[in-house]
Amino acid sequence: MPVLMMSAGGLVLIAAVWDMFSRRIPNMLPLVIAVLYLVQAAYMGQWVDLPWHLLCGAGVLVVGIVIFSFGWLGGGDVKLLAALALWAGPEYLVLLLLMTCLAGGLLAIIFVLPIVLCKNPTISHTLDWFFLNILKRPAPLLQTQETLGLQLPYGVAIAAAGFVVFYQFIKGF
Repeated sequence: MPVLMMSAGGLVLIAAVWDMFSRRIPNMLPLVIAVLYLVQAAYMGQWVDLPWHLLCGAGVLVVGIVIFSFGWLGGGDVKLLAALALWAGPEYLVLLLLMTCLAGGLLAIIFVLPIVLCKNPTISHTLDWFFLNILKRPAPLLQTQETLGLQLPYGVAIAAAGFVVFYQFIKGF
């Protein structure tokens, strides 16, 4: 039933945008994504596969809670990843986790690269000159205390990985 999967995909997209702008993912979004999987499994009669999918979701949630306790990932990110692990199941769980890591690495590069580049005095002076002489405004301060505690919107990376998994399901229909 692709309608439920597309609904879950829409909610994943909303979670990614929400995380991008507020660095939070509301609890309701992963909950509804998980419930949509359960409804789809019941509708399709996938009772044999359901325990394995539940085990994948619970396993990701438990490991995610440990990662959250170290402060490496946000709570909403953990819940979103666990909800998508329900959809992925054992067949696509490794793909989901691998794509999350790859997309997270790309996300980190996109967010951190400007900060690292501005540490170079030549680049920093060039940017200052460009902003002051061309744009007639001061350059934004990238080396402030706020950037040292940079929080990545990791929900974006998780959403990208979720879309890869959903694509694999759609290919199977």
